[in-house]
Amino acid sequence: MRIEQLEYIVSVAETRSFSKTAQDLHISQSAISQSVLKLEEELGVKIFERSSLGVKPTAEGKVLITDASNVLIKLKKLQDNASAFRKSGQNELKIGLVTGLHLPFLPKILAQIKKEFPYQFITFQELGSIEIVKRIINKELDIGIVVVYENTHSYQDVVTFHNFHEVKFFVFVEKHSPLAAFSSITPQDLLGQTFVMYNGEYMNWFFDKFNEEFGPFEILFTSSNNETIRETVRKGIAITIETETELLNNPYIKNGELIAIPLLENIQDKSYLGLAKIQNKSNAIETTTFIKALESRLQEMFNKKPIQL
Repeated sequence: MRIEQLEYIVSVAETRSFSKTAQDLHISQSAISQSVLKLEEELGVKIFERSSLGVKPTAEGKVLITDASNVLIKLKKLQDNASAFRKSGQNELKIGLVTGLHLPFLPKILAQIKKEFPYQFITFQELGSIEIVKRIINKELDIGIVVVYENTHSYQDVVTFHNFHEVKFFVFVEKHSPLAAFSSITPQDLLGQTFVMYNGEYMNWFFDKFNEEFGPFEILFTSSNNETIRETVRKGIAITIETETELLNNPYIKNGELIAIPLLENIQDKSYLGLAKIQNKSNAIETTTFIKALESRLQEMFNKKPIQL
């Protein structure tokens, strides 16, 4: 039994004609007739009644034709799935995400991508911005959500950066701190304060420049654990400097236990939360859909007015 024999009997049942099926499938009528006859002989069942008026399925033939149709549907599904798996393997979207950046809307974006492109695979790697850029250059990542600043700018000859939002800094203090009454804070206001800082590539760069320009400042410790930093500040042991994304997502800011005050610093080089991709590389439709959704959600997030200010 061959697959084309199943296709023939389904088509003949629809057209009620060997000649019409032959025309539709671009095969000789005799080839189809012989193929159907061999199938009947193999199965030991007469599938069609033949007469001068044409052909029609026998009672047994109707059942077998329905079975054949179901087999062909399953086969088509198998072929479609295999094709989709091949395509998704070729178009796996590999995204770098700067360590410590919390984007609460990412699961919704991924659900949207999965709905539109069911067989698309997406993987995230949390790394420093420089490492993300290097992996994009080495084709280990397709795109990266990074901080675009002094150190990443050195790769702009081979990597394209798209700025989403300027990075703004805030001083986080516990609600009973004398600093909590300030509407804004200058670096001079922070002299004599003890800091706990996030230990990441970008924040280390920022605080080194900040300390060199306006310090020295005392650091109690650095940590890559956001919750440890939050608890230290909440208990009044130290203060910290954080970006606007932390302001928008910190639960202690939202419930009023911590206060965020805008930091008035004049470090010359502005920084941005942005996207990095290799130059002159066209995006797949899945990548373009992800980028558009990301930009839209970021605009929504940053347009929300912080409850303290």
